[in-house]
Amino acid sequence: MGAKDNYNSELNLLLEKAIGRIKQENPHFIIYTASIWTDRDAKTSGINFDSKANSSQMIEKANEYNKKYYDKYLAEGEFELAEGFKPRKQIRFCNPSDFELADFEMIEHTFVPSKWYPALIKFGKYAFFKIITELNVEKENFEFGINSAKDWYDKVWNIKDFDLNTLPRK
Repeated sequence: MGAKDNYNSELNLLLEKAIGRIKQENPHFIIYTASIWTDRDAKTSGINFDSKANSSQMIEKANEYNKKYYDKYLAEGEFELAEGFKPRKQIRFCNPSDFELADFEMIEHTFVPSKWYPALIKFGKYAFFKIITELNVEKENFEFGINSAKDWYDKVWNIKDFDLNTLPRK
């Protein structure tokens, strides 16, 4: 078995363990956002789940923090700096480390291939469909993301983009 196959097998094990664990420990948890990330240097991957309530609370906290600096820089005439702190309208908080169930399940890889990102994209699509068919998700707004070398929450799949009637049933 090659390194890429081993990486995929370990991601699958991570997903299966997370699905089993959330069914057992949090059977009524409604998933608003989920993500899987890989840290190639640490040879680790993790899966995270968030609720809509936590996402809204984190957006509110971030906007409160940003507003202080936005107002400060506006008062100082630093308009370009202020723009970076302008509170934004968001419907989803996308920092997996602040999800309600951050690092819910993790796995250490024996090896992460140098081209891990294309493999994670392919696995991400599979994981998205597996999660929406096996777990309690926000039927209108569920979103699933994976990381890239640039961002911890980069490529996403949103339930709005799919016809749920064509999905396999549990």
